[in-house]
Amino acid sequence: MVNHQVDLPEVATTSRRHLLASLIAGTAAVAAAPLLAGRASASDGKAPRDPKDFPSLNEALKRERQMTATYAAAVAQASGDEKIALTLLHDHHEAYVDALKGYLGSDAIKSNEAALASGAGSFAQIASQMASLEDQTAAAHTDRLATLVGHDAATLVASIITMEARHAAALALVGGASPLAAAGA
Repeated sequence: MVNHQVDLPEVATTSRRHLLASLIAGTAAVAAAPLLAGRASASDGKAPRDPKDFPSLNEALKRERQMTATYAAAVAQASGDEKIALTLLHDHHEAYVDALKGYLGSDAIKSNEAALASGAGSFAQIASQMASLEDQTAAAHTDRLATLVGHDAATLVASIITMEARHAAALALVGGASPLAAAGA
């Protein structure tokens, strides 16, 4: 009988610095989202802003405000590299809030939202909890995406979904998930 052994590469442990590096890599896209959200495309013939999208976009805005409040609670309890990583994620969600408010203009709802979680515990526990919230938020935005009429609204929401999926994967790794589990496999 022939016995084949497959040697898998060793999986390096994921450090907080690795999390920071992966999150910083996506910052440029987040910074550009507000600029891209308000730009109308004259060549495709699609309406840049459709009032039918406003209720759905306001729901997305509400969720992003909740995520911002949740990260603010976690940042308040963190220190060192952990505080830096959580602040970066907080700032990403603030950028999503700004992009959605910029798109909606005077049609944006004005509200203060409560945090979805307390942000208490070890960094691994917080990261795991935040990864779950990022996944839930991305799924809710994906559902919204299917209902949007305007091209620019769909582009804006799609750009947010992409970044939140990256957040979820990075946080899941730091939270102790295997690379395959963090990737959703």
